[in-house]
Amino acid sequence: MGRNRKSQRKFITWTVAIYIRLSREDGNDVSYSVVNQEKRLRRYIEDMDESLDIYNVYIDDGRSGTDSNREGFQQMLQDIRDGYVNCVVVKDLSRLSRNYAESGLYLEQFFVERNTRFISLELPALDSYLKPDEVSSIATAFQNIVNDDFCRQTSIKIRGTFNRKRADGEFIGAFAPYGYMKSPDNKNKLIIDEDTAEIVSDIFDWFISGESKTGIAKKLNELGILSPTGYKHSKGYKYMGDTRISTHYLWSMRTVDSILKNQMYLGHMVQGRQRVKSYKIHKKISVPEEEWFIVQNTHEAIISQEIYDKAENLLNRDIKTANHQRKTYLFSGFLKCADCKKSMHRQTTGKHIYYSCKTYKTQSKTVCTKHSIREDELIQAVTDTINLQISLIEDKKRLVGEIKDAPHTKERIVQIESMLLQKAGEVDKANRIRDGLYMDWKNGDITRDDYMRLRASQDDKLSQLHTNLVALKEELRLIEDELNTESHVFQLFQAGKRIEKLERSLLIEFVEQIYIEEGKKIRVNFKFKDQMQHMLSLISMYEETFENQAKIKSKKLSFE
Repeated sequence: MGRNRKSQRKFITWTVAIYIRLSREDGNDVSYSVVNQEKRLRRYIEDMDESLDIYNVYIDDGRSGTDSNREGFQQMLQDIRDGYVNCVVVKDLSRLSRNYAESGLYLEQFFVERNTRFISLELPALDSYLKPDEVSSIATAFQNIVNDDFCRQTSIKIRGTFNRKRADGEFIGAFAPYGYMKSPDNKNKLIIDEDTAEIVSDIFDWFISGESKTGIAKKLNELGILSPTGYKHSKGYKYMGDTRISTHYLWSMRTVDSILKNQMYLGHMVQGRQRVKSYKIHKKISVPEEEWFIVQNTHEAIISQEIYDKAENLLNRDIKTANHQRKTYLFSGFLKCADCKKSMHRQTTGKHIYYSCKTYKTQSKTVCTKHSIREDELIQAVTDTINLQISLIEDKKRLVGEIKDAPHTKERIVQIESMLLQKAGEVDKANRIRDGLYMDWKNGDITRDDYMRLRASQDDKLSQLHTNLVALKEELRLIEDELNTESHVFQLFQAGKRIEKLERSLLIEFVEQIYIEEGKKIRVNFKFKDQMQHMLSLISMYEETFENQAKIKSKKLSFE
């Protein structure tokens, strides 16, 4: 029986697929190189006393064996299905697959059903035609498990190494974000790419000035500026993104949106936003933001925090654009009904544009009322409100300067600073007493009940001291920051001066939200309202102090 089998195989023509795979998990083992694998496999085939014709050599270089989504491997499987190949030869079983389940599927089902001979030179040495039982042996199954577990351990080690690098603020991505490039001296450090950084800056400026994301994408395409994907291809990078010739050089709204949301442009390293499901399933899934690796100030910023915050504020609004237009509406994202707090509906009737409550307009006329206002009337009302606020700030600026330079204010600052030092000393003393109580108890100088009672008393004292310290620091901050004519609030409104024409950039700068009330009334919520309220409170407090000092001085003069 054995002789018949041996003589029969000499007359079977085997069309052979040489399959070669190499990945990072194989390390620097020279024997696993693509060239050496092919040399050895060809030599083996030449030395066999059989009719073996090499149909093709299938190579997957740099591809993991944990799944079958490999170009060369899939082409080989298709050639087997089409009848061009009936014999597969590999260096060892791990070249075929490092996935225990998939390896068993190919060995025991796919190759068997298609009468395809499988030969592995080692680990273990297999020949499904000469020794078919060994393919299903426990030794083969065990080797598949070892190959699979090798990948699992390698994945854990690589992930640990990458996480350490991420935590240290080292860049580990294959490609630098658009606007940056890897440093020639250190591939884990980002530096400015002069060719694209200005484009990033322009995108933010255009968006803040009122351009829509779609409008920005169209503008970039019309200017002939390559998209991030197109730019990578133009530099010769092997980027596996969208490779459709007609579209991969073009900007899209989604690409613009991703740039506007990327904190990397602030100079911060942000990594770990995605991860693969497992070492076998390479599909990427999003990671919650609280699990990202964010390291501050690791590279040069392209965008300032102020600009980024403005863009983020706009991104969080319900922004609408007109059909076939690139500019966003003047009030887009700013208007809400004062009663139901829903957005306002914009509608053109005749020559005028009207805003009305969206709930009333599209859902129910019984839940809310119309809150209708004409756009030109709204523009005038908002302009007047902002100008009134500017006038208020201008009026207070003179008084703030007087208060800031007044002897009483300077005396108060010195007094607060002295009290802060005093309270800090009291905190230090209370901590020493509290710590000493424990040793007194352990040494038997006081009972446990005395220790617990005295410690609670010290804890209460420390809590009160902490409250006093916070209050003093806040008062000092308010005096130094809010009563400062160079503060951001003063500078912002001073820069605005009196507004003659309301523009979207002004709304972005000054306004948080605009509420439309019935009867064409509006309520504007300004940005920095907390700072402004603190400033007005301090002004009121110091005005009262000045008045009291004036009364005392008047009485003194009267007495004299």
